[in-house]
Amino acid sequence: MKTPLFHRRIDYGFTLIELMVVVMISVVIAGFAIPKYLTMQQSLRISGDSSSLAGLIGEAKLQAAANFTHTRVYADLNANTYRLEIWNKNAGCWQTDGDVTHPCTVAGVSPIQYLSQGVIFGFGTVTIPPANTQSTLAQAPLCYTGYAGQAGNTFTVPNTACIEFNSRGVPVDPTANGAPNAKDAFYVTDGASVFGNTLLASGLIQKWYTPNVSTAAWQQH
Repeated sequence: MKTPLFHRRIDYGFTLIELMVVVMISVVIAGFAIPKYLTMQQSLRISGDSSSLAGLIGEAKLQAAANFTHTRVYADLNANTYRLEIWNKNAGCWQTDGDVTHPCTVAGVSPIQYLSQGVIFGFGTVTIPPANTQSTLAQAPLCYTGYAGQAGNTFTVPNTACIEFNSRGVPVDPTANGAPNAKDAFYVTDGASVFGNTLLASGLIQKWYTPNVSTAAWQQH
């Protein structure tokens, strides 16, 4: 007895040509999708880092007023790490937030946060700051070993940047002067774009974005 025609067609499966066509279509689709995925992934990384820094700045401002002491966001520009520090009045030093073991920050031991892979502190090829922020494009001032307004606070930490708040939650110059500061900012880049967080003297945090080009086209985000 002969097998019905529709049964015999099911038994055959795909031909080699059909499989090659499917593979070629898959390769073409992947060729379009993968670069877009990588670009999106890169954008999400730097955007996430910028948002994390903005959040930490806001937290530092709140903790300064809540604990009636100085706080700061400390950025290591070489290591591309950052942390929140609180001035420990009893120990007379900066203590990393979340470090319950050490009264003072211990390099290499106290907790830190890393920028994402491929993201660094910097401006890329951008040379102009966002409008109505800084007069000159620059990271926040160098970190000092003491707090803003402290007598004898003259020792800086190389390759760092600090945004510091006084006990009223006002951004201040970290030098012995300790005057209100309207030039604070952190900038990060991944080579394709530059993201910035600027801080006005009022304490308002603004988030910015621009493609990595010398003629900056800053936009708030």
